Amino acid sequence: MSRQAPSIKAVPWRSIYPMALLLAVTTATALAVEPALEQRTTAVRQAFEQQILPILKTYCLDCHGAVKPKVDLDFSRITTGSAALADKHHLMDGLNKLLSHEMPPPEKKQPSDAERDQVRAWLSSVRRLSPKDPGPGFLRRLSRAEYANTLRDLLGVDPAIAADLPADAVGEGFTNALSPLLMEKYLLIADETLDQHIRQEQVQYTWTGGQFTTVINGTTKTDESDHDRTAPIQLTVGMQLNTVLRIPADGTYVFRIKAAAVREDREPVRVAVRFGKQEIGELRVISDPKTPAVLTLRAKLFADKAPLNFSLIPRPPATQSNNRPSPAGAAKPAAAQTITPSSVIIETVDLRGPPVRASSEFQRRLFIAMPDKDLEKREASRRIIEAFTRQAFRRPATSREIEILLRIFDLADGQDEPFIESVKLMLKAVLISPQFLYIAADTTPVTNKVRAVGDHQIAARLSYLLWATMPDAELSALADAGTLHQPAVITVQVKRMIADPRANAFFDSFGAQWLGLNNLHDLQVDELRYPGLTPVLRQAMYDEASLFFMSILRDNRSLIDLLDADFTYLNAPLAKLYGMDAEVKGNQMQRVRLSDGNRGGVLTMPGVLAMTSNPNRTSPVKRGKWVLEQILGQHSPPPPPDIEPLERQDTPENARLNTRQRTERHREDPACIGCHRVIDTIGFGFENFDVLGRWRDTDDTGLAVIPGGELPGKISFRTPRELKRIIVGRKNEVCRTLVGKILAHTLCRSLVDYDEVVADDIAIAVTKDGYRLQTAVIQAVTSYPFLYQR
Repeated sequence: MSRQAPSIKAVPWRSIYPMALLLAVTTATALAVEPALEQRTTAVRQAFEQQILPILKTYCLDCHGAVKPKVDLDFSRITTGSAALADKHHLMDGLNKLLSHEMPPPEKKQPSDAERDQVRAWLSSVRRLSPKDPGPGFLRRLSRAEYANTLRDLLGVDPAIAADLPADAVGEGFTNALSPLLMEKYLLIADETLDQHIRQEQVQYTWTGGQFTTVINGTTKTDESDHDRTAPIQLTVGMQLNTVLRIPADGTYVFRIKAAAVREDREPVRVAVRFGKQEIGELRVISDPKTPAVLTLRAKLFADKAPLNFSLIPRPPATQSNNRPSPAGAAKPAAAQTITPSSVIIETVDLRGPPVRASSEFQRRLFIAMPDKDLEKREASRRIIEAFTRQAFRRPATSREIEILLRIFDLADGQDEPFIESVKLMLKAVLISPQFLYIAADTTPVTNKVRAVGDHQIAARLSYLLWATMPDAELSALADAGTLHQPAVITVQVKRMIADPRANAFFDSFGAQWLGLNNLHDLQVDELRYPGLTPVLRQAMYDEASLFFMSILRDNRSLIDLLDADFTYLNAPLAKLYGMDAEVKGNQMQRVRLSDGNRGGVLTMPGVLAMTSNPNRTSPVKRGKWVLEQILGQHSPPPPPDIEPLERQDTPENARLNTRQRTERHREDPACIGCHRVIDTIGFGFENFDVLGRWRDTDDTGLAVIPGGELPGKISFRTPRELKRIIVGRKNEVCRTLVGKILAHTLCRSLVDYDEVVADDIAIAVTKDGYRLQTAVIQAVTSYPFLYQR
């Protein structure tokens, strides 16, 4: 599944963030010797009664009191610290709205900055009451991209082989279900991949006589307990020797049969050889059992899987020589006599086919052992499968896992399959096993006790997080050495991995989800109003965001630079949207310096602007909501169920209105004003950019665009550039939001309880280090929830 971090609550919309106070409160809490939980809980209760309860009474109870509380949220019942902790989720949700200026309504009395700081500090102290817990164990199925990349690195196949797999669901965490349809597709891919990359250089089968199934007068002999399969077998009248033969390709095949005749006269003993319905030929055996001879038979065979059988050809009845009539008066025989034919002793049957395709590079690496006179087939297969599963399972396989796979080899070998085919069956079992398809915690029995994550699991987590594929040799070696769990070692590896081109996968899994670009290729727009959104332009929009994000990460720049920078990456089609088609030529993406302060950063990238628009017009609501949730971490509740969405209000009367007028009419509903006063103001700040992200001074109705507005706290702006500066000024909100999303993405689940405390501490560390994006990633993968599990 695709990864996506959850929205992080409890960050305010204010222009002056009391950094010193925040660091003083949270750092002291994190670094000081923590008192007993009971003492801390008592302190939180007292702080509520002394500081927070007066704020609730002053600013909240008018609307959320005992008499007709709005949205059924009644704070009048919460009069003590114990009651506050008992109903902390509802209370925290309400206080978060106070911090984000959603509440109180603008016409009501507003809390002071100091009062909001008290609320913020109290919420942080409540979160720190959560017990230290790494959260649930780690189990998830490989995403489509991860599965394809792993096959590429494991077997050397084109990742496009997985293109027919169902698309990954978008959301928090991953889908672990394995439907019958999906398993069938995995089976087909395993077959195709192994058949493509493991080839018999030449078809070669060898049987001893005793390995054939005996059929006597049409009845298969089933009890062969006393039968020596390595010994020769005697073929007699009314008897067939059968085995199943698979011919992989059309061609000329050569049979060499070592046999001898047991006969009473000098006539050859004739043996018929058939493959399915095809008559291959006839053997004429004359050699003595003391000196068996090798007889050769060549035949054109066609690709098939059918029975190969040997049977004696009865000699014809004895008749008068040359069929001439008997002389007159001569006695006639009573009846024609059939001479009982002699038998044939078959020692071995050897089959050689035409040369097939040369072995692949993967096959040469895989078959590190081949059976010979000094090495049994089973031991050779053991060596092969132990080496293969070390990579496929991302850890050494257990002895039990190896034994199960060897039993699969035994099944194929027992059916006289060639060694290479028997090994292929083992490999197929690996490629459809949970150990390959899932990233699991470890092989330790499930308990609820907290324990350290194993080094091999850490290697897999790091590799799939940053590269979306299996660990490389260096990560695997560190895991084998048992040193990868050390934070200093992880830090070195993360920096190495980010510098590697494979780290572009981190944008595909995290960055594209964060920016909402994962479905850019499926975006629908009104082509009559906004022509030109070709596949080439869509790809350029995506590549711009990817190259920009990864440059900030690789250069270890501040994550704040993601919001506003003086450079981006363009090609000629994308440069037209920027009005820079004179400066940028060709389809190759190239780094370009931006001189327009209204541009720069993800907030004004055409891809983001297009994804936050409607098909036929811009959407200040979508754009504002995106900024609040993805950049500032403020939760936006869904609209009331009885409110018709703005895009459905296409009445003849509204047709004369531009986007701002439509939105303002929508905000007249009292149920909408609380959220929209912030959302819409931010969204209109980017109204100079049309659906495709081109600059415009007039909207679709021909009216002048008015991008300015005023945010809560009387913070005003007139241009996109000024709005960006306001948002950039919220460094700590931005940092905490992005840190929370990176941590949730790293853990592949929503943040719960103690995770929020960890995210708070990571945000502090990142802030101290100049907001560096690499630091956020390193802190996440060296955090307690990442390195421990229960």
